[in-house]
Amino acid sequence: MAASAYSIIAATLSGNRGAEAMLETVVGRLRADRADLHFHVFTYYPEDDRRLVVDDPALSLHSSTPAALVLRLFPLALLFGLLKKLFGAGVLRHAPADIRGLAESTALVDLAGVAFIDGREKFLPFNTLTLLPAWFLGTPIVKMPQATGPYRNGANRTLASLVLPMCRMLWARGARTREHLEGSGFKGLRFAQADDIAFNHRDAYSLTRDGGPALDARFAEMEALRPGEGGGIIGICPSSVVAVQSRKSGGNYEQVLSVLVSELLNAGHAVVLFPNATRAAAGDAERNNDLPVIRRVRDAVGSESRLLAFDLDMNTAQIKRVIRGMDAVLVSRFHAMVGALSLQVPAAVLGWSHKYAEVMARFGLEGNVMDYKAMSAADLRASVQRVYEQREAMRAAIAAALPEVKASADRPVAALLTPSLGADLA
Repeated sequence: MAASAYSIIAATLSGNRGAEAMLETVVGRLRADRADLHFHVFTYYPEDDRRLVVDDPALSLHSSTPAALVLRLFPLALLFGLLKKLFGAGVLRHAPADIRGLAESTALVDLAGVAFIDGREKFLPFNTLTLLPAWFLGTPIVKMPQATGPYRNGANRTLASLVLPMCRMLWARGARTREHLEGSGFKGLRFAQADDIAFNHRDAYSLTRDGGPALDARFAEMEALRPGEGGGIIGICPSSVVAVQSRKSGGNYEQVLSVLVSELLNAGHAVVLFPNATRAAAGDAERNNDLPVIRRVRDAVGSESRLLAFDLDMNTAQIKRVIRGMDAVLVSRFHAMVGALSLQVPAAVLGWSHKYAEVMARFGLEGNVMDYKAMSAADLRASVQRVYEQREAMRAAIAAALPEVKASADRPVAALLTPSLGADLA
């Protein structure tokens, strides 16, 4: 049977804009080959996403909030999965729209950026519950390129060994993840390595209507920001995830960033603070929201004519517009890094997981990655300055590697249109 619909889970159109980039790339890329496809998007921000999404009759949004997963999707999928086995697929016409859409999909496309990783045990219920409803209904599961592993801790290893083999195909986003899977010993795993699908995101794929006069005014300010001779425009993308982790461990992530910004300004650069996760309506809440961190860094630095903060809602296409105007960037968000590399903008990275280095290594730039736990203002300043000074050589290295990376990133999406869903590549 030809593909007619796909379900997508573990990504949203609001909040984490890296998730938005992956979701839009899947939808846009598949539509380029099959204009008649329908997409069932299971989102944990259903109301926010409905407010942002453009009118699109081929896109159905369903709730996958924790409550919806536990109280609705899990039990109903289990029920209709059993009824389907007993009485055939005809019973699905009595199922609610979300269950019917999931059951009739060619595949459930899982866009989790990270899953089943030691030290992130609190996310194991979500990692598991996002996949079980499809499994109950007999819908094949494809995990798109993501970081996973290691699997040494008991709870993580146990659940990963049970759940990951349920997937028709699992795409490892880098060499370290592939090594974790190869060494896992889990029976029945089907996996291959591919680059992050967001490397092939296009502005034309955008599904949301973020923006407005306030954002237009901010872009006008950015156009006038170019400093005099001897300085460049440095973009800094903080992460609320890193800020929270640093705070819990007694670190000073935001203070280090504010010192860095002041030093870059004193060295003659202009600095642009920009997010890759935005939920302006959430105020100071930091879950999937970098805006509070940006404001605190900006306020710590004080009023500066060469400092510009994008502290408002932006979608993926608009974030990429910011990155295009930078000479170099420092990022703590994974998909801000992917966006910079896809636009051939040299990046320094201050992160928290192996997921950063394994992607930067594809460009020979893993030396640009620092762990936030080992950061110091002096080391960070030296790293950013080195990237800025060597930006043309790094830009050339990115340009040389990018065609192969983009071709690799297309494999998992193209495989969704094949009968095997890519399992024959494992």
